This record gives sequence, C-alpha cells and structure tokens, in this order.
Amino acid sequence: MAELASTAGSEWAAPAAPRPAEIARDDAMWHLYERRYADMVRFAAFLTGDVDAAQDIAQEAFVRLLDAWDRIVDPERADAYLKATIVNLVRGEHRRREASARRGQPHLSLVASAEDDAIGRVGRQHVLDAVSALPIRQRACVVMRHWMRMSESEIASTLDLSVGSVRTHVKRGTATLQRTLGGQR
Repeated sequence: MAELASTAGSEWAAPAAPRPAEIARDDAMWHLYERRYADMVRFAAFLTGDVDAAQDIAQEAFVRLLDAWDRIVDPERADAYLKATIVNLVRGEHRRREASARRGQPHLSLVASAEDDAIGRVGRQHVLDAVSALPIRQRACVVMRHWMRMSESEIASTLDLSVGSVRTHVKRGTATLQRTLGGQR
C-alpha cells in the first residue's frame, strides 16, 4: 500500500476531476449535437452528394468545434462555426478528389426531409444533379439561401464572405440552375 501511495504523481494516479468550464462546454456541445447533428448531415449531404461522407464530415465538424470551443468568443455562433467548417471540409475533400483523379461530378443522393415533398418525386434527381454540378461556393450559398432559408448576412457571416459575394454566388448559382433546369420547378 505504501508503494501505491507514493505513486500519486505517476500514471497510476486517479484522473483529476473535470473543471466547471469543461462540464459547461461538454453540456453545451452535447445539447448542440442533439439539436443540430441531423441538420448538419443533411447540409453536408447537399454539398457532397454522399450521405456516408456527409455523416463523417458532420462528425468532424463537431470534433473541430469541440477543439476550438475555448477560442469561440460567442457560443451563440457555434452553429455558424459548424456550417463554415462543413463547407471548408467539403471544399478540401473536393480539391483532394479532383487532384487525385477526375472522376466526374459528385451525385447527390436522396436525404429524407420535408423538402422532398416540395421538390416532388418527378425530376428530383435532375434537380439534385444540377445542384451538384455547381461550383462549391455557389452550391453552398444556394443551399444555405434557398434550402436552409438563411439570410444573405447570415451566409456571409458563416462563410466569412462579404454580403456582395454571397449575392453574386446566389445569383450566378440560381441563374445556372434556371438555365440547366429550364421550366422544371
């Protein structure tokens, strides 16, 4: 017993109790995860076209948020941090994929949501293919504006762009979709 008592500073010592700040962070993260995980997966799926990759990206975004929690000045902006992280992760993945091999455009797979009814069953894949063909910034801005119903200022803040850039990306992306889809709504 005396030997064990003398090893209090070694690897056999009991772990220190979590500090109140760590408990608050963990509680806030768990609450955010429970509320927003499914939405973040759907958002990532719209950007990637792959539900499995979207789940991985959403998980990675939450891990990065946890790592950066102490550097976030306003915890209310955690949602924006998640969206920006997802866009950046998708952009990085897209660049890596293009650099390794030119395999073509990613195809969006269906993600069950209320928007399924709005798009309708006929032509849904055509719409998803048209969205997936947009450049990543345009795609992110169009999805955030029209699917997630975010304001231009919210998108600008989330993606660290100017409001003018967001307007340009949304306008160009929407125009491309209108040309691609024609009269289909």
